[in-house]
Amino acid sequence: MTNDQKELVQPILNTITSSDIKEFAMVLLEDMPDYIWHVGASSTGKYHPSYSLGEGGLMRHQMAVVRFLNFFFELEQYNSKLTTRQMDLMRVAGLLHDGRKSGSQQDYEASKYTRFNHPLLMADEIRKYDGKYLNHEEIEFIADVISKHMGQWSEDRKSNIVLPKPNDRFSRMLHVADYLASRKCLTMDFEGYVEPKSTTINPEEYVLPFGKYSGQKLIDIYKAHPDYCDWMENNIHKRDVLAVLKMVKEKCKNED
Repeated sequence: MTNDQKELVQPILNTITSSDIKEFAMVLLEDMPDYIWHVGASSTGKYHPSYSLGEGGLMRHQMAVVRFLNFFFELEQYNSKLTTRQMDLMRVAGLLHDGRKSGSQQDYEASKYTRFNHPLLMADEIRKYDGKYLNHEEIEFIADVISKHMGQWSEDRKSNIVLPKPNDRFSRMLHVADYLASRKCLTMDFEGYVEPKSTTINPEEYVLPFGKYSGQKLIDIYKAHPDYCDWMENNIHKRDVLAVLKMVKEKCKNED
């Protein structure tokens, strides 16, 4: 973790009041794959606010999740029913929930798409620290809420993986914070971040980041291989890519 990266996350780390939990958060940040600091939370921006796009967008998204959690914790209906350590453990979960969004660094370099099972991958990473910095119950607390953060989007049409859904107040709270942090209409300020002039995706220029036609423009794929695009509509879970595909189909239809 570079000095600039430490400076970026320091305001969030400062909200963690338990010194041992804060230390654990630092260890996890040090061990994150490098791409987590550089990629955006969304490849198209269709379902995320502008601050979570582009260089460093995914990290800002994770920080935003903690900010929403902290808003919850300001309310008596939440803080009166949570211990200080529970709130700190939730902050760690929020800050690291997408810490394996494309798998390991090696996985990312091989294929940059979002892995549907990334909540489980990150939960497994957390469990590797069992007994090292926090006790078993607290490690499992963080891993459990991370594993359930996708909420109702728990099934993938192209695999047999079924993610666990939130089933307690902690996992529900993280899911809602993550959901709010992905709403385009809810913006946040980040020191040093300048919002790009435009985040509009040009369907004629969008390049598919995965699959056998990876690296090719989606509009060219649609024109040459419409059957493959039909397959994508029925088998992939990436809402942002499907949104661009819809734009491509409408454009091609209007040209006919």
